[in-house]
Amino acid sequence: MNDPFAQLVELLNQLQKLAPRPEHIRERENRIIYRNLPEGQEMVNDALEGLEEEVIDEEWEWQAEHEVRDFRATSPGPIVAVDSGIIRLGETQDGLIIALRGCAAILDQQGQMELKLFRSGPIYLRNRDKPEILFLMGQQLGKEDFFVEIDEEANPPRKKLKPHVAAWDSHQYGDRFRNWFERLIQLASVSLVNNGIILLDGALTLRTRDTPQVFLERLAQLASDHGNAIIAISKQSKLQVDGTPLTFLLDDYPGRVCYRPISPLLRQQDPHRAERVLGNIYVARLSPIGPCFRIDVKPTRGQSDHEALNQFFASCFMRAGYPDILVRAHVHSYFTPADVLELQAQIGNQYGLKPRGDVDLSTIFTPFGGRFK
Repeated sequence: MNDPFAQLVELLNQLQKLAPRPEHIRERENRIIYRNLPEGQEMVNDALEGLEEEVIDEEWEWQAEHEVRDFRATSPGPIVAVDSGIIRLGETQDGLIIALRGCAAILDQQGQMELKLFRSGPIYLRNRDKPEILFLMGQQLGKEDFFVEIDEEANPPRKKLKPHVAAWDSHQYGDRFRNWFERLIQLASVSLVNNGIILLDGALTLRTRDTPQVFLERLAQLASDHGNAIIAISKQSKLQVDGTPLTFLLDDYPGRVCYRPISPLLRQQDPHRAERVLGNIYVARLSPIGPCFRIDVKPTRGQSDHEALNQFFASCFMRAGYPDILVRAHVHSYFTPADVLELQAQIGNQYGLKPRGDVDLSTIFTPFGGRFK
């Protein structure tokens, strides 16, 4: 039998040989760059489900409807930005302790800002309560059986967790809460202004594992009733076109503040997957020195995508190529070390729990560390 370690070494050597050598890169290819992938915990998985391991792999050429457009000066309007955060304060034998924060930042046409803050204390989530809690969360999101299976013949009706919802993973359970919390803040925010922009952090992907389609459709309907367009910005996107990450698709227009439609390419390859987005997908650069982002656009009734994008661009300041108002919403959804200490003190007082220190592996792995690799 062949030595598996020798096979591994051989594979690694082959991969190394496939990498381009500096001396082999032609002059015109010297523009090749790379971007660092995030190491933090806030990366947004906003790719269309079913496309995470796939790309739009057909040969394509940019057509007229795919070409870039510059942002145009237009009349600004009010804008609301929504963001939220979660911190996992600890685990117990029978549950998880979390805290939630959210913010809706409102900027009116006179440049005055108002903040609506939503903050919880420590929340103890016992495992035995999962089915009932997730049933209530699904109910508030518009589909009560979204996270659970309901046995109507039992008296009272019995609820059982669906697979891959949060049965065994406490982090996944916490994620359901953060998403639920942010969705409810979004729902409360779409009617705070009229004829403006609702700015969200993330994507408008339909039929995901944490949000039923009926909720996003309801959100869009309520926003449109108030004349508001919805725009969602993804800080990170895994979506690729012909093997190229979406955020590289404006490299042929360096330093240009512009945007390019991506949805037509999705529809060419698979209309079903294109329908998984509420609205249309664009890649945009919001500052000459800024990065590129995926932007999903759902305009209000009677409004085009281009009108919504231009109103958004005219309505808020940019901070290094990212909307300042969304930064402010993020800041007020963030937990500082002092906040964590205060919340941990509340845990002891509120639930009578005592902290237990983390397992320290640093001495075992010295000098190479034992926490990250």
